[in-house]
Parts: sequence; structure tokens; C-alpha cells
Amino acid sequence: MTSEAGSASDKEIAESAGPTAEACLAASPVPRLRRRTLLQAAWPAFGLGPLLARGATPPVPIADMHSHYGILRRPTLPSATFAAELRAARIALIAWAMPADLGWTRTEPSGIVQKSVPPRGELATAFRRRLDRMRAYVARSGLRAVLTRADVDACMAGDSGVILASEGADFLEGRVDALAGYVDMGLRHLQLVHYIRTPIGDFQTVQPTHGGLSDAGHQLVEACNEQGVLVDLAHCSGPAVEQALSVATKPLVWSHGWVDRTEGSWQDRSGFLRRRLSLDLARKIADRGGVVGLWGLGLRRPGPSRTPGEGNWTVGRDDASGYARELAHLVDWLGADHVGIGTDLEGVGDSESVSDYAQVRAVIDALQAMKLPAATVEKVAALNYVRVLKSALRR
Repeated sequence: MTSEAGSASDKEIAESAGPTAEACLAASPVPRLRRRTLLQAAWPAFGLGPLLARGATPPVPIADMHSHYGILRRPTLPSATFAAELRAARIALIAWAMPADLGWTRTEPSGIVQKSVPPRGELATAFRRRLDRMRAYVARSGLRAVLTRADVDACMAGDSGVILASEGADFLEGRVDALAGYVDMGLRHLQLVHYIRTPIGDFQTVQPTHGGLSDAGHQLVEACNEQGVLVDLAHCSGPAVEQALSVATKPLVWSHGWVDRTEGSWQDRSGFLRRRLSLDLARKIADRGGVVGLWGLGLRRPGPSRTPGEGNWTVGRDDASGYARELAHLVDWLGADHVGIGTDLEGVGDSESVSDYAQVRAVIDALQAMKLPAATVEKVAALNYVRVLKSALRR
């Protein structure tokens, strides 16, 4: 969940062989796409078999490194249509992220801020209750709960699966030894910080107090590596990213946000500007084998088309092609092995370039229309996240 929902209007002040992605941008992209029905993306659920029988190429699997879909816009978890939509759009994997500080934040014109201090024990109680509900939904939906490398492989082979994820480690309340209990509950993807003050470390949108990660933050990265949990650096301050990389023994991800030549500052005028990851840090994540994900933020007044790094975001509302264009630019910067999709669906409020998984499928359609190499599209769509997730899992 990101501050762009409150910041995007004033709120918006508020590789490898083959052609480069930059060159591919000259190819004719698919037009901007508004919401499509499930039937338009229903290859796997409704009729993939007959298509394959006629020799049609199956759709490229998609893995979303960060999604709140079905969580933030509904008072209860979604109906079975959520699972059907994942299958219809051939979403192989989603990191289904519960904001650990949900209930203790509010949205202001400049972004999301902490509204209160949770009483001791309440963060853990609330998160455990929500995680139980998510597990129950996955079980009754028939989606695969992704716990092992074999589960990942099964999803890439045709299943659709959910990685239980947390946006923020606030529920630990600084007790790293408590992580094991949540791993037993199925947690496999952990973002270190989010929007409330935490004993783990500093985040991008407020004045730092830890100088990066705290001792507990360092220990948490080590514990995640030992216990089979993928570490997500999204929202971390620059020093916290640097320190996590120095501690980690496995590749890490920055699941969602955007990359600029310079890092965002907590003093920037709006949340989406504060959430910039510097190109230097993105390359350090990539150099350690990690993956940087771009979010699905869409601005009412996007910046002009450009190579990223000029201090603006070029993707508009309902703009799958613009989202694809930024992914292609980032491939040119980091290489095809280090870019992924982290939509932040439902986390950006009305500031969406994509609002459902049919539109996420349209992003992949747009990348293919740009004539990017097929191997590059497959890596960005899913394989890069698959690689780092399997590296993190214990078995």
C-alpha cells in the first residue's frame, strides 16, 4: 500500500541479445486500455484447451510481487470471483500482501501517515487474525497456498497460487524470535517497513530515526534468510536498503515503487515522489541477484514520455501501455533479469494504471507488441520473481 493514493493529483504534486527495450518503444504499442471483462482474458479458465489443440501459444504466466487485490476495498475477503479472475488472466502467482499497520494510518493530501500508536500486542493480534482469514480464503477458493519450491513450480506449470505476504513487519513488535510462528502460518514474503514507526528501521516517507536498520532489523533479515522468507525492501530508506544488502545471504526484492536517478526524500512534497528508489540502489539490488518491481500507479497528469529519471512518472490512469513502457525502460537500466511487476492493486486508491488482472494481462500484451524479446517478456512477467522466491524458500 502506497502514499500515491493520497498524493497523486495536487495529490499529484500531491540485456541480453535482441533489440534494446528503448529501441522497441518505437514499435506500435497497444492502445490505452480501459477495464476489460474476464471473458476477454479467459484463456486458462475458459477454453485454453481448444486453443492449444489448434496450436495457439499459451499466455505468458504472470507473477505479481505485491498485490492487495480483494483486501483493501472490501469489508471482508473476496468471493470466489477473485480466484476465477486470477485463473482467467493466467496469473500464476501473487504475493498477497496484508498491510501490517492497517488501522493505524490515514490518508492526507500529501500521502499516508501514521494516525496513532498501537497499544502493545494489538499489531500482533490484528495481523494474526487477518492472516488466518486470508489462509481460510485461499483454502476454500482452490487456489494453491505457495509454501515450497514445488508449489511455485506447480503454479508456473498451470496452477494459480498465493504467497502470503506482509507489508511491514510491525506485527513482530521488534521481537524477531516471533517470526517463526508466522512462518508456521504460511508467511513467505515479508516487507520490512511500511508507514508507522517501527523498531525495525527507517522508511522513505518520514524523517529517519535509526540511521537505516536497527539491530533488530539486521537480525530480521538474517532470520528471514534462515527461515525461508523472501525479504522485500520496498518503502525502506536508502541506508536501510544498503544495510539489508550487506547482511543478506540471498537475493532480495524491491517489490513496488519506481526508479529515478536520485532517491526520494521524506521532505518531498508528495508521497509518490518520496517513494523513488535511486538508480544506484536499484543496481545494487540487481547486482546481488535481486529484482526491482514497478508499481501500477497512474497519475491524472502524468509526466511527458521520457527515459526514467527526470523526476516525473509518465503513466496515466487506466494506462496499461504506459505501465509497459516504464517496465521496458527499466529493463534497459537494470537488465532483463532484474525487473518485475508489483502492481500494488488496491494500494494506490484511484490512482491506478491497472485496476484488475485483465488489465495486468494487457501490460504483458503491450510488452509483446513492443517486440521485446520473448525471453525478456517472460522474465519480467514472472520468471525473475520465481527465481528469487525459490532462492529464498527453504525447500
